[in-house]
Amino acid sequence: MNALARICVNQRLGWLLVVLLSIPAVLGYRGYRIAPTLPAGWAPPEAFDSLVELAEQFDGGGSLVLVLQCDDFFQPERIQALQNAVSQIRELDDVGHVAWIGDIPSVNLRGRQELLLPNPIEDTTAEPLMAAKQQLRAHPLAKGNLISADARTTLVVVDTQSRANVEKIRQLVRPLLQPVEIKTQLTGTLALYELHDRALTEDNIRIQLLAYSLVGLMLIVIFRRPAAIVVAGSGAVVGVFWTIGCMLLMGQQNNELAKIILPVMITMIGFTDGVHLFVRMRQLRSAGLDSKDAVFQAVVQTGPACFLTSLTTAIGFGSLMLSQSEMIAGFGQSSAVGVVMTFLAVILVTPLLSTTRLGRYIHVEKKKGSNLRIATRFVSLVNISSTYPRLVTVLGVIITSGCLYACAQLTPDDRVSDRVPQASEEWQAMKICDTQVGGIRGVTVTVEWPEDSSRKDTWQAISDCEDILEAQSLLGPPVSINNVLAVIQVPPGKDSSVLVNRLPDDLKRQFYRPDLRKTRIVARMEDLGIAKLQPAFDEIQRQLLELEARSPGYKMEFHSDVVIEGSIVSQLIKEMLESLVMAAVIIFGVLAISFRSLRIGLISIIPNIMPLAVAGTLQLWLGNSLAIAGACSFAVCLGIAVDDTIHYLVHFTHERRQGSSAIEANRKTFVTVGSALMLTTVVMTAGLSTVLTCQLPPFVNFATMACTTLAVALPADLLFLPALLTLFPGKQGDVSVGDE
Repeated sequence: MNALARICVNQRLGWLLVVLLSIPAVLGYRGYRIAPTLPAGWAPPEAFDSLVELAEQFDGGGSLVLVLQCDDFFQPERIQALQNAVSQIRELDDVGHVAWIGDIPSVNLRGRQELLLPNPIEDTTAEPLMAAKQQLRAHPLAKGNLISADARTTLVVVDTQSRANVEKIRQLVRPLLQPVEIKTQLTGTLALYELHDRALTEDNIRIQLLAYSLVGLMLIVIFRRPAAIVVAGSGAVVGVFWTIGCMLLMGQQNNELAKIILPVMITMIGFTDGVHLFVRMRQLRSAGLDSKDAVFQAVVQTGPACFLTSLTTAIGFGSLMLSQSEMIAGFGQSSAVGVVMTFLAVILVTPLLSTTRLGRYIHVEKKKGSNLRIATRFVSLVNISSTYPRLVTVLGVIITSGCLYACAQLTPDDRVSDRVPQASEEWQAMKICDTQVGGIRGVTVTVEWPEDSSRKDTWQAISDCEDILEAQSLLGPPVSINNVLAVIQVPPGKDSSVLVNRLPDDLKRQFYRPDLRKTRIVARMEDLGIAKLQPAFDEIQRQLLELEARSPGYKMEFHSDVVIEGSIVSQLIKEMLESLVMAAVIIFGVLAISFRSLRIGLISIIPNIMPLAVAGTLQLWLGNSLAIAGACSFAVCLGIAVDDTIHYLVHFTHERRQGSSAIEANRKTFVTVGSALMLTTVVMTAGLSTVLTCQLPPFVNFATMACTTLAVALPADLLFLPALLTLFPGKQGDVSVGDE
């Protein structure tokens, strides 16, 4: 650290190093890439290949759902408006199959078709419409599928892969349907993904600007003098510039975690390191040292702690690189690089500016300084911890143990509704579908029969699969080729399955592909989350395996995006929790090695596990399950929470080496670094709280966990850590970080 301190007071060499470190960032901003740009999203596209193949084999996937509501659809002017809207939707580019109640036919034995809804509608009287209403409310293809039981909600299901069609359809249908008092909303997987990306883009710059403005305001409030503000905040500014440039260079510009969270966190991390370094320089200047000597001593004394905090934070972030998700691994990689680059920015730029003319104006006389007064007002806290160390330690162990037990009750889960803004039209329309027509999410069972199978055996297999799905209360009524056959008018008691070839092709292809010897049964479900649905899915798959074993040559497969996403979520959360344990072991091992004391490594565990445990308990108390963002925040917050502990331990061991008793060392350490810990905690919590304004729940969840962790980490380090150090003070000759 002495060598680095010498560079920091050498203007020519120091600024040359800053320029060299800026080169990777500049290359990133200029468009150079050392790795291919990764796709957005935490789930790899290839995971959904089976669903893509299924969508190619059968019509009617329904990636976009138009949710329509009114008091009575079955009026001539409203049916006419609906027919016009559907007709214009079908004319759009990249629109495939469109399903709605107006397409359900009645087919006689000769193959003649007649739609249940009259078309055209101009001369239709009320009586045929009322008859159509009653038929559709009871029809197997429409009831609970395209129209609600009270007939006040109906759906238009559109197959399209073009996100541009989301807004096109919205702008197309509203002028047609609003004049006849039909309320129109859009939802579906395509609309929800488009909403997610739109909200992400809107939040990206806004949250960054909000965080930067907040930090700037904090700098003004804390340091007041323009020169002090510039010097104290310069390291964070350069650190953010370097980090974003490196993120671009590594091809992570589409990483949604990195785009929203990383710049804010790097700003806060750079600011806190800068405050620790700057406050120490001012203290040394107040003690009578000149500018260069104050900078040199501040880097020597504070640099090791800043380096160690950056190392442990980078380990916390870096543990995410073990994830199989490219987004999470990329976030961990970008964050770890960002932390290292920000440390270098702070440790170089802040001291270098302090030795320029700006440094002449950052000095505050001791009697005018406010930093020490902040700490002395709360020195009674450390006195309590030192006076009653055993009681405080027992209390800390009880709180930590209780919260860890509560955290064990968290279960991995994932819902679409937890990924998009709940005030949005798409979310509200999805909830309407959940309550009125069984939901927009679904499961599919495909039945593939052997070439030599009989029609009777095949239809029996289809019926058996229907029974398996129907037995699950969390799923809606299954829909299959049997329901489609209801459009054929057959005499009572006659087997309609023999007439399957009389069905209209566009209707038959939704469920039945004799050319592929394959059919499918689908069932809708509400957005309940994988944790609640998984037992039902497991039971379905178990029964399908048994049915397959009883039906030689037949192949039954269970498909759902919920199953795929749930499996990925569970695996990712498991990986991240394993990474958390590994990161914790490494971090506490690094502390033990750095302080050359196993005692220090063990002592630091409780004050740093406690904030994570409390944050997890809050998550449980709020009724939230453990989603990807929450699990990700654990590893990140561990690296951040340990920062305050390191600064405290560095100064405590330094005071012990000077001959102070444990109680005296705690008091002096509190007065020396307590104010900086308080200020940095307030600023970092306030900065991360800007993410709470994000429209997307995962980022709000992440920010809630992070802010809770930081808020609890401060009292843990200023109450429980001094108590532990009083109980287990070690020898006065223990070596501090950075000592020769």
